[in-house]
Amino acid sequence: MPILKTEILGSKIEINYEESEKDKLEIIVEKFKERLSAFKDLEGKVSNSKILFLAALKAEDEAINNNLSQEIIKLKDKINFLKTENTQSQNYNSKALDELDKIEKTIKNLSNKILAQNNENN
Repeated sequence: MPILKTEILGSKIEINYEESEKDKLEIIVEKFKERLSAFKDLEGKVSNSKILFLAALKAEDEAINNNLSQEIIKLKDKINFLKTENTQSQNYNSKALDELDKIEKTIKNLSNKILAQNNENN
């Protein structure tokens, strides 16, 4: 199994990995190093463990925010879908009401004709 060698906070670290995961692992390690660089000013002032913990908290925060962003996007998509569906329903209802108005006018006209015939026959 191949080994990725890297240095984090002055410590040499060796990570075993599957060959198919090499690119992903390298990206993750680089992102983690970038995240650690945000705490560069703390080096020598606090323990490496604390810096690692802060970096882990930052990663969790980003993951939560990413998940929330994805959830917001899904909800916005659902809102747009429901708005479209609502508009279609309103159009359908409007057409149905128009047809009902036509039927009502036809019935009224027929009723008037029937009443007029009855009046002529009496």
